[in-house]
Amino acid sequence: MVNTLRRELTGRQREILRAVEEFVLEHGFFPTVRQLGEKVGISNPSAVFKHLRSLKKKGYLSKSGGKAVLAGFPSYQESRTRVPLVGLVPAGPPREVFDLSDEMVEVPDWMVGRRQGSVFCIRVEGKSMVDAYIDDGDRVLVERTDTARSGEFIVALLDDGSVTLKRLKLEKGKIFLVPENPDLRPITVSELRILGRVIGVLRKY
Repeated sequence: MVNTLRRELTGRQREILRAVEEFVLEHGFFPTVRQLGEKVGISNPSAVFKHLRSLKKKGYLSKSGGKAVLAGFPSYQESRTRVPLVGLVPAGPPREVFDLSDEMVEVPDWMVGRRQGSVFCIRVEGKSMVDAYIDDGDRVLVERTDTARSGEFIVALLDDGSVTLKRLKLEKGKIFLVPENPDLRPITVSELRILGRVIGVLRKY
């Protein structure tokens, strides 16, 4: 069935809608206004918000649980999947903690996206990532991968066998694991093994 409202979209609106769809499929969650602006080359957040509001009026976006969602995508609330919970990973000084368990965690399908089978969940301990909205006790979804780009949040296995959650920074041939807490300093490492990159955060209030 063809949605007749598509004929009302401007070229810019089609571009933004396509960018939103690509972002949701890749990351499993809706982009922020800033992220969307960067993706389509619009520096003014108000202009991006105006386009999003137009897409909502035309039936392409809606709200679910107070958050924007793509109309026509699978229901975020009804469709869920189970991912394994893997131990306790510190977001502070590295520790030798990465325990396996038989526990599973239910998460909305949209948070996993196309990564089904390659996502696990960790429970964070520590305050080193609070400025990235990853706090002590949060559960973080991680995509299994052995590579990451500079700027991404990763779970890293250091050469001494310890595990930590930090932002990866590659600069002038050096490797830094950067905390998102102004009271803590970056960790400089010569070698590390990337266990995965963060794709989402689960929190109960």
